[in-house]
Amino acid sequence: MPRCIAVAVACILALATSASGADFGVIVLHGKSGAPSQHVPALSSALEAKGHLVSVPTMPWAGTRMYDATFDQAMAEIDREVDALRRKGAKRLVVAGHSMGANAALAYGASREGIHGVIALAPAHTPEGAGFSKVVGADVRRAKELVAAGKATAQQSFSDVNQGRAFSVQATPEVYLSWFDPEGAAVMPKSAAGLKPSTALLVVEGSRDRLARGKGYIFEQAPAHPKNRFVTVNAGHLEVPAVAVDEVAAWLNSLRQ
Repeated sequence: MPRCIAVAVACILALATSASGADFGVIVLHGKSGAPSQHVPALSSALEAKGHLVSVPTMPWAGTRMYDATFDQAMAEIDREVDALRRKGAKRLVVAGHSMGANAALAYGASREGIHGVIALAPAHTPEGAGFSKVVGADVRRAKELVAAGKATAQQSFSDVNQGRAFSVQATPEVYLSWFDPEGAAVMPKSAAGLKPSTALLVVEGSRDRLARGKGYIFEQAPAHPKNRFVTVNAGHLEVPAVAVDEVAAWLNSLRQ
């Protein structure tokens, strides 16, 4: 192939890759007790169809795992997903999450450099909240006592709550505290405030989501960024990722500008 033609073909391929979004790597984190196959597939599939590199890992709050790792260890799992997407060619990394996944996405953006954007879809899991504390408060105190007594790694039964439904989980006191301490790493307003100034934030809430807390809870705590955006869609808690597909795609595209 003549050199001039080869160069032209290379340029066309480069432009096609850029237009398709292949330089973006997006990690999509599922919700509490969920899985990559629940509630987020419409979003992840749509992003892949637009050419983005997408990863949907099974996280420590999945129904098949339920707190088998600490909050910090969950952040390290996301590190591995980020590294894998970078090896595939992703130049801009975005962490998106639904419900508890949004909680983790915010914390990841606050604790790591080089994250282009964070997407919080129907963010949930509020250990500092009064209603949450009514369900888990006694077990948080018990977990602290067990840790202080040197029993941090002995499996115990603890309380959890998901969309108003209380249930029991098995975890070590150390792991449980990492997710439920009202002053710990899973407090979303603190994570939002800790986002890097270079990290853009998209928050999407559902108008029919009774867990929605409004613009002031997370969005207004984040550092100012020209691409920060708060959106309300006509959806319940579990429907937000699917209903917000177009909003998410448009926002990602805006990050190029």
